Amino acid sequence: MRSWLSPTPPSRLRRQWRSIRTLVAIATVLAIVCLGIGAAADTASASNAAAGLGDDRELTVPAWLTVFTGGVAIGASALLAALVTDRQLVDTLHTWSLPLSPSVRDSPDHTTPSSALAPHLRELASGLWWLTGLVGVAALVGTVVVGLTGPGRVAPTANLAVILSFVGLRSLLPMVAFLVGNPWPALDPFRRLARALTALGEGVMHLLPPIPSSGSTGTDGTDTRAIADGGPGLLAYPSALASWPAVVGLGTLVWLELVLPVTSDPALLARLAAGYTIYTVAGAILFGSNAWFRRADPLATVFRLYGAVAPIQRRRDGRGLTLVLPGSRLRDPDLVTDASEVAFVLLLVWELTFNGFVVTPPGSRLLAELVGAGVPVAVATLAVFVGGYAVALGLYWLAASTARRTAPTYLSTATLARRFAPPLLAIAAGYHVAHYVGVVLSLSPAAVAVVTSPLSPPLNPTTLALPGWVGTLEIGALLAGHLLAVWVAHATAFDCFPGRLQAIRSQYPLIAVMVCYTAVSLWLLTLPTVQPPTLAG
Repeated sequence: MRSWLSPTPPSRLRRQWRSIRTLVAIATVLAIVCLGIGAAADTASASNAAAGLGDDRELTVPAWLTVFTGGVAIGASALLAALVTDRQLVDTLHTWSLPLSPSVRDSPDHTTPSSALAPHLRELASGLWWLTGLVGVAALVGTVVVGLTGPGRVAPTANLAVILSFVGLRSLLPMVAFLVGNPWPALDPFRRLARALTALGEGVMHLLPPIPSSGSTGTDGTDTRAIADGGPGLLAYPSALASWPAVVGLGTLVWLELVLPVTSDPALLARLAAGYTIYTVAGAILFGSNAWFRRADPLATVFRLYGAVAPIQRRRDGRGLTLVLPGSRLRDPDLVTDASEVAFVLLLVWELTFNGFVVTPPGSRLLAELVGAGVPVAVATLAVFVGGYAVALGLYWLAASTARRTAPTYLSTATLARRFAPPLLAIAAGYHVAHYVGVVLSLSPAAVAVVTSPLSPPLNPTTLALPGWVGTLEIGALLAGHLLAVWVAHATAFDCFPGRLQAIRSQYPLIAVMVCYTAVSLWLLTLPTVQPPTLAG
């Protein structure tokens, strides 16, 4: 084997230089497109919307900032993929970690402070675990009860159900998941209810013949206390279903969010929350909590995948937390395990794009034309949503197939698609911040007022007028998500391909997909917000 210190043969240097020139040429073309998007307007009117919640607003973002962001994203992508080829450096960065909670295993000397504090820390963690579980159940009960009995159409932002669902669950908690760490295993009220009902039915379950577990668990970093709470269900989870129920479930939630007046009719929102509770708790009891919340529940899957972006992760042995570099977990080969989870990752990316598209003039015009042609609003929205998702999924699969030709390998297209899907979560995280940070900041005073007084909230809760720097934050979030995605994809390529040239060439089509998504996201941020026909109420 050639030493790292030995000189590189001239022929190999020429091949490397040709690969770098090709990548830079592709990046230059894409940069021109991206820069053209930013230069199309003197100022960009960035905006956010969460299914019609909150007032329309415009944030003036200088066109030069949009242009600069696109150029930096493209240039950094090319340089990163072409120049950082030291496998040892890549491995060192992705495997770095710092334990955040001591355990007895960390110190063989039982007299050390670490081992002496460990039992107390475990007791504290257990108490916090149950406390957060009670908070989650209380939030669910409050959503249903206050949604049915509290303030209605006059002031939807004065209703606890709307605030908890859209400011909390829809906007803020995913940010916590990918910026800090996944809070959902501790908060998940559906898992807690399923656990309680399973415990109540233990006497009946013991009378039934034992049914072997489906064993649908994975080493995905989820807290073992959160999944080892129901055992096998009445039926084994069908392995052929994989995570397709979660894909369909998330798509249905996004569609209902747009076609129903859930932000202006809290009673309707409460009924939907109750229906979802019945559905997911029944599924957990029927198929077992382990399999259901790992494979079929859309909310648990969303937070599990977003949590992989975060800097705080659970240790592999399940004993405590560790600090890692953001996105390090995305390199793990067991994060996305099959085609259904690839489809779920692409759906996470697409639903954010779709939510941003339908509240812009082009999206609103498209839906209005379909409705004007006699297509029902719900059907028109579903057609655009499913059609766009099919295009996004097809383009990604085409990129994975093209990667096999640019870097010939024995790996199948399905394997490459599975391995390169996790980096897209970083782009989705960046766009989630860009899409929802304004909602969280604007409605934060209303959220505080409603949560502290859910039964008698102010009739017209205060909302914040967003400062201009929020637009800069949105652009920065998109840039950070793109750069992290390219870096993780770069590391993944070196995992999949033994040769440096193979690893570089494999990234041509995949980085092109990432760049196109970032460019589309920037374009959507430059457009003002309008009210499409689907946002009723």
